[in-house]
Amino acid sequence: MAAHQTRLEYESLPAVMPSYVRAATTLSGSLSRGETIPDIVAELPDLAVRADALAQYRKVCGFSHSRHLPVTYPHVLAFPMHMAVLTHKRFPLKLLGLIHVRNEITQHRAIATDEKLHIEVRVDGHRDVAKGVEFDLVTRVRDRAGELVWEETGAMLSRQKSHDRGGRDQPRSKPPEPPASPDVSEDWEVPADIGRRYARAAGDYNPIHLSAYSAKLFGFPRAIATGMWTKARAAATLEPRLSGEAFTLGVAFKKPVFLPSRVRLGYNLTEQGAEFALTDSKGDIVHLLGDVRYR
Repeated sequence: MAAHQTRLEYESLPAVMPSYVRAATTLSGSLSRGETIPDIVAELPDLAVRADALAQYRKVCGFSHSRHLPVTYPHVLAFPMHMAVLTHKRFPLKLLGLIHVRNEITQHRAIATDEKLHIEVRVDGHRDVAKGVEFDLVTRVRDRAGELVWEETGAMLSRQKSHDRGGRDQPRSKPPEPPASPDVSEDWEVPADIGRRYARAAGDYNPIHLSAYSAKLFGFPRAIATGMWTKARAAATLEPRLSGEAFTLGVAFKKPVFLPSRVRLGYNLTEQGAEFALTDSKGDIVHLLGDVRYR
């Protein structure tokens, strides 16, 4: 282990509330020239899935009952570790205000609901981009035999004044391309309380998703839907139509979905997987672009 690496080792999932307190009391954060995000790793072996929590998540996101986990559910399992890493004293950026710009999940095989899972979360380094600092929050899930069964890369943006900080060239997912005229489309009614319902199921209590009042404190006119809920809701629609257990599901988050809203999911199924877009009901505003690629 490198001397500069920080390791957080858990026997059970860490409590989320202390992370929210640290996030709320961290008033500033930026990278100076030549500074980067340090190597921080959180690890938890032998995590069991709670059936009641999984059932609540399925209901909120629209997944049907199955003996396998929804493709987006390991993100929820790892969320308390995400929070612990992003509010660690060595993490130099302010958590509140980070923007989730892209997310890519690769499921190497379907995960049974009764499996014990080994979860690792990591940040290390950054990229300088036009709008500030971008970094990857990487999550890997292994089974009890040590086989990698699921992995996720969430690209996060911290808006800062643009100057060269010496960011590293890191692998980054290619943003999905918008689909051609979709073969299939369906409209969703997104209720005003979906942020609170998702928070109870996933533990993500970011105030911009909870109410108009709390969202206004951060410059939004109304609460907005959680990006990972929109991804999960799209995955719930597409999963029954996909063939095979191994695939990559990538999305780029575009314009926020203000609550309440009526939105439209349009998609095309292809030999390679699928391509999809979530727009407003008229198709004028793009909220989410995504694709599925079979492995």
